[in-house]
Amino acid sequence: MQEMTIDLNAVTGTKHIRNLSGKERGIAARQHFCLDSIDGQPGTVEVRIPEYVDTISPSFFQGLFSQSIAALHGKDAFLKKYHFIVNEQQKRWVDVGIRNATSSRQSLV
Repeated sequence: MQEMTIDLNAVTGTKHIRNLSGKERGIAARQHFCLDSIDGQPGTVEVRIPEYVDTISPSFFQGLFSQSIAALHGKDAFLKKYHFIVNEQQKRWVDVGIRNATSSRQSLV
């Protein structure tokens, strides 16, 4: 099984951006990493969030990953494919992002 790596350092301007926010920026990051293609490929994806990133807004996370969660048919399959390498603070932001992306109100937006 092939493993890929997504390093969000590529979208932080090499330590200039400490807060990842905005759905549009998340969508741009999704396009940068070609996630539509990756979602359909076998294997796992390691997602690395640099230590210097303080905040990942739910809107950024949804722009980046909500289509992946939908394509993989939910949270469990998403977390089997995407493995997050994060610190404890970032893990909380990831958990909030997943929760928001899988909430029933998301279908209304």
